[in-house]
Amino acid sequence: MKIKIEYFGIPRQRVGVASESYEFDGEETGIHDILRAVADKHPAFQQHCMDGETINKHMVVNLNGNQFFQSQDGVTRDGDALLILSMDAGG
Repeated sequence: MKIKIEYFGIPRQRVGVASESYEFDGEETGIHDILRAVADKHPAFQQHCMDGETINKHMVVNLNGNQFFQSQDGVTRDGDALLILSMDAGG
């Protein structure tokens, strides 16, 4: 399955790109697993946007423009899009 991830605010500064795609095995993947993959690929994201294994309390994840998550209990499916942003991004 393929997931598109877009970054705004501090997450974009830390990963150095506006968006990228990730591929995962299976029909669905937890948001936690996606954030872990981003942190593994981008150490600065891990350092500034994560608190250990969880997303920093100043960050939020949006799934398909419909649902916001601060915890990482959501599930994604093939073709979904995640937006990772700091809570103060966009004014």
